[in-house]
Amino acid sequence: MAKFWNHWNVRPKPSQRNGRKRKSQHRRSRAENLETRQLLAANLFHNELMPEDVNEDGVVSALDALAIINQMSRQSADGNTASTDSATDTQPSRGRMTDVNNDGRNSSLDALMVINRIARDRGRLNTPSDRPPNDQTPTDETDAEAAEVRSIDGTGNNVENPELGSTDTALLRVVESDYADGISKPSGEDRPSAREISNTLSAADPEGTTSQRNLTSFVFAWGQFLDHDIDLSLSPADSDDAESFDIEVPLGDPLFDPFSTGEATIHLTRSAVADGTGTSTDNPAEQVNSITAWIDGSQVYGSDQETSDSLREFVGGRLLVTDDGLLPSNDNGGILAGDIRAAENIVLTSMHALFVREHNRLAEEISTANPDLTDEEIFQEARAQVIAEIQSITINEYLPALLGEDALSEYEGYDSTVDPSIANEFSTAAFRFGHTTLNDNFRLVDNDGNDIAEPIALADAFFQPNILDETGIDSLLKYASSTLSQEIDLEVVDGLRNFLFGAPGSGGLDLVSLNIQRGRDHGLADYNSTRQAYGLDPVESFAEITSDTEVQAKLESLYSDVNNIDLWVGLLAEDHTENGSLGETATAIITDQFERLRDGDRLWYENVLSESEIAEVESTSLADIIERNTGLDSLQENVFFFAPTVTGTVLAETTVIQDDTLLSANSVSEADLDLLAADQVRSAPGQPSGPLSADPLAGGRGNNGQRPGNSKPNGQPTDQLSPLAGMTVELLDSDGNVVDTAVTDDAGVFIFNDFDQSGSYVIQMAATNEVTTTGNDTFEFTISSGKERLAGLNFYVTV
Repeated sequence: MAKFWNHWNVRPKPSQRNGRKRKSQHRRSRAENLETRQLLAANLFHNELMPEDVNEDGVVSALDALAIINQMSRQSADGNTASTDSATDTQPSRGRMTDVNNDGRNSSLDALMVINRIARDRGRLNTPSDRPPNDQTPTDETDAEAAEVRSIDGTGNNVENPELGSTDTALLRVVESDYADGISKPSGEDRPSAREISNTLSAADPEGTTSQRNLTSFVFAWGQFLDHDIDLSLSPADSDDAESFDIEVPLGDPLFDPFSTGEATIHLTRSAVADGTGTSTDNPAEQVNSITAWIDGSQVYGSDQETSDSLREFVGGRLLVTDDGLLPSNDNGGILAGDIRAAENIVLTSMHALFVREHNRLAEEISTANPDLTDEEIFQEARAQVIAEIQSITINEYLPALLGEDALSEYEGYDSTVDPSIANEFSTAAFRFGHTTLNDNFRLVDNDGNDIAEPIALADAFFQPNILDETGIDSLLKYASSTLSQEIDLEVVDGLRNFLFGAPGSGGLDLVSLNIQRGRDHGLADYNSTRQAYGLDPVESFAEITSDTEVQAKLESLYSDVNNIDLWVGLLAEDHTENGSLGETATAIITDQFERLRDGDRLWYENVLSESEIAEVESTSLADIIERNTGLDSLQENVFFFAPTVTGTVLAETTVIQDDTLLSANSVSEADLDLLAADQVRSAPGQPSGPLSADPLAGGRGNNGQRPGNSKPNGQPTDQLSPLAGMTVELLDSDGNVVDTAVTDDAGVFIFNDFDQSGSYVIQMAATNEVTTTGNDTFEFTISSGKERLAGLNFYVTV
């Protein structure tokens, strides 16, 4: 991998780690690091092998750069190069040369050469927290580590245990298995049918229940894309070894047993188990992860060499892609991708196409900057950059959005004793929370946030990648960034719960039932036992799981005993943590898994890159990658949140005599009201910072409590503005439906900040206010993205 980061033409922005927000999406070209032959140009007054050692202390450090800067400052001040020594002076003594590149002058280029030398040396080292002292020259061994390429199948990452995290290894168990026979027989014989549980707990509200924390549909899109990077449990390859574990359908189920036959089932085949397991109670069955566990872009590049090779053009380091920037077809009419599930839905397929484009974009940059590199070298450098981007987005954007900013511990470097393997509790239960977040339709949205076609029903979007030939990926990625997800709870939309992959009776499945049944297939322990294994106190009542009394009653009716709840059900029933969108048990499982994937990865980006390279990686958001590879340019900075805000005031006009008498205490200037409205905007996760922007539709206003043109001489009637509390303002969608209402506060301020999606909207005074508007009756505006913040939509009325 060497110094591939130098090929990026983006300017580092402040890191978003530890809660720091990125300041800008804009990128500017930056100077390339100097070539090694330039850095080693000998200054005859210095050590020829280390001319950057300006103060000749045997170390290239920030003191050398400071010495050059100080020398330049003195030259600017007095026009000569003389300097004096002192015991504490960091400047070179009289006669020493600060002309590092030996061009006859002291300049910023000399300081840059020192800085680049420092960055280059640090970039060779493996662990940021374990760098050798400045006087220790990097060895050939550390140089070799810096250039190491990840294996496609995940082997060799852990030197002591090369198979850790590789393909076809057993899933990890944090909790002892709970098979009915202690060996391999599915659990849950004493529990209700998985379909009965689904019908009781998971039927979705027809109106939908959107995320209370303003999470977008990218919480599903990235979650699924990421999940397909780290785990896959398959049925046995030999159909003769496949064992059915069908789900019993309750008699008279309106969709799956409409004729009350009592014979309907939902088909499920049991997962394959690791060779040599499932032989006794001392050796229970363990399921297999068929792909690499690492966050290593295997959904883009594959987890075996044959798949990886089939995706490559073998020219210029590029991956195969169609002329339209979509995934190409394979010989069987499917699509070519690193993961076999890439066509599951069109948003997921769009994510795959996006990162193939990103790889090829990077490959082109690398090839242009280094024309002598081979196809393999370009491919591996671009692959390494994509992997680093996926890791950074996951840790710095996705998980903080999902779990809260401080859910994961600080990174302390690589730990070879950490087992990164995927936990059964994670892959089979906790990380399946995403199924509750999907909407029943995929909108097609243009750059301005407006719908450009009828939405595509989720039930019609499964295994239909050809739809992208008509829609492209832009409109679907814009949809995901500008539409709220469904709330993370037990409810799952019909497209997944009743019509997954087809209609009931015609191949259709129920994903809720499958999740529950799969947990029983894998012998997952119950919810309470899992809590204890993850260091949490067991619950003693259903009320300790959820404050929703209706859900409490349903859980009790199904399970009776709080110690017998299916893990997936218990996790999704939990009240959410204060700062996240999952309960404490699901948060603990997911946090544990991603900390182990990070800490146990010797090639994790924070472990192998220099500080400047890390900053460069972390300055690249998912929004950046989308905008670099599509025609979109209107995304909010953090696409995992959609939190636009619209605010204004309702002002009553009253006529008073303006003379030597003081004005009414209720009168107030519109400028003050606009500032007050901005101050009272309700803060929400993902809310853009900065001042509210005045809406151009509101027109110009004076700052003296009067509307423009209404000023009268002293002693004459003058219109004054007084805020009205208790006024109802309505928000209408593009079809004229009232989707929200707001009531003005004591300052006359109303706020709308619960937008479910982008698009065109109207606000108006409700007819029940019994007031007459003297200005605009309505305001029309467009919410183009989650960064919209409109202010000054003021109504003028007479009472």
